Amino acid sequence: MRDRLCIIIPAAGFPFLLVLFIVLWQSLQQQNRTVQDLVKQLEELERVELRDREGNRELIEQQLGVLQTRQQTLQRQIRNLESWQRASGDRERALWNRLQAPFPANPDVDLPDNRDMERPAPPEQP
Repeated sequence: MRDRLCIIIPAAGFPFLLVLFIVLWQSLQQQNRTVQDLVKQLEELERVELRDREGNRELIEQQLGVLQTRQQTLQRQIRNLESWQRASGDRERALWNRLQAPFPANPDVDLPDNRDMERPAPPEQP
């Protein structure tokens, strides 16, 4: 009986070990393919992220350019308004000075026409 068992165990065990080896080998191959696929996906994600960063930087630079242009336009409008305000104040002072001057005693004298006065220019609109 013992002799038969020593013959049966190696005879039955070898095919079993062979099947086990084949299953393990296939599992290892499947795992390697899965890891390679994951590496490829990771590389693609890194490329997409790099592209997105470059796209975001370009968008930020474009927005910065637009904001700088808008700031320059607003500064120009502020300067125009300040200039218009100063000119308007000068005209108002000149008008008050004329009104405070004594009226001529002779009614035959024509009063100066206000058409010669500068009219304030409206501020530029964007």
